[in-house]
Amino acid sequence: MARLLSLCFVLLFIASLPVKAGTPPIPKNKKEALHSFEKRLAQENKNKDILKKQSRHIHNDLASTKNKLIKTAATIQQNEDDLKNFEQRIANLEVKKSILEDELKADRSSIAKLILALERIRRTPPEAMLARPDTPYKTAQSAMLMGSIIPSVNRHAEKLGKNLETLSRVTNDLELEKTSLLETSGNLKIQHAKLSTLIEKRTKLFAKTNSDIVARELSIQQISLQAQNLEDLVKRIKENERKEKERQAKEQKKAKYITRSKPNHKIIDSGTSRLPISGIIRVGYKQTDHLGAKSKGITIEGRTGALVITPMNGTVQFTGAFKRYGNIVIIEHANGFHSLIAGLDKINSVIGDHVKSGEPIGILPNSSLIPRPTLYYELRKNGKAVNPAIKFPSLG
Repeated sequence: MARLLSLCFVLLFIASLPVKAGTPPIPKNKKEALHSFEKRLAQENKNKDILKKQSRHIHNDLASTKNKLIKTAATIQQNEDDLKNFEQRIANLEVKKSILEDELKADRSSIAKLILALERIRRTPPEAMLARPDTPYKTAQSAMLMGSIIPSVNRHAEKLGKNLETLSRVTNDLELEKTSLLETSGNLKIQHAKLSTLIEKRTKLFAKTNSDIVARELSIQQISLQAQNLEDLVKRIKENERKEKERQAKEQKKAKYITRSKPNHKIIDSGTSRLPISGIIRVGYKQTDHLGAKSKGITIEGRTGALVITPMNGTVQFTGAFKRYGNIVIIEHANGFHSLIAGLDKINSVIGDHVKSGEPIGILPNSSLIPRPTLYYELRKNGKAVNPAIKFPSLG
């Protein structure tokens, strides 16, 4: 009886065990089990190949889009430089035109006075001049004056003619420059529209290859609130990056295979270096800035709405507002270098994106309230500010 009760208890215990959902039925023999396993493995390999192919297609499309962005950005910056040159030449021609008009006005006045003097002399009969009670010396003096007026009139007339020709040429050049300015401005608008489309496409493609963008952005925002200054911000971002690498390494060990490609944290070569915008250096490295302190970077004056590009190849580590610097972008480069770019009105980059030199990352303010916007650029090596001239020889 005791053995029977024990057997019943064992059967009840086995029956009470939960059945795992989706567990395949036990095959009747080993041959069926092997066939079932091989079938599942083949399907998984097929799915894996499809995912790899899709991933390659997305990455290729992203790379192609980035190359198009770089070319479009180069065209836009060339247009911006052309506009700046047109505006400078137009300003110079306007000044030249104004000077010529003043000279012409003065020449006309002088010629008018000389002609009036000749007219008065012409109206005086020779007999009257001889009968005047002047000494012969004064009479001869008057005759000499009459003889000098006519050459003077001719000289003024010749000068007037040349100034009129010059004014006509300057006016024509001015119209041509203004026409070129309008054409370039129109082309710039077209290129900006093209750029916006490509940036939108880049953002969508990057989102497909990175499933944790939102979480990373929130983490970076929290870091920016805790950081005391730029140096502290860079330090905290590097620490966060180290933890992120460790977390992803653990996930990859646990995962059987990865269905989505994770962000590659390998720092690519810096490539060709170029300043974020073209413009006038208003404050150089270690010069006194508007706050009276020694500048740790450089301040560049650019056009309103100017396009801002990536100075060197790297990975975007921070985007957003930070204290008095306004909107900034921090890019990590090879060999411990970081670029800090501040003063942007709009940011067109995403945290974690691998950006190439010349790739657009934002634009300067485009407002009549800020006719001459400035961009602040700082280069750091292992967290410390260094002279940007070591990467940008043109600054030397």
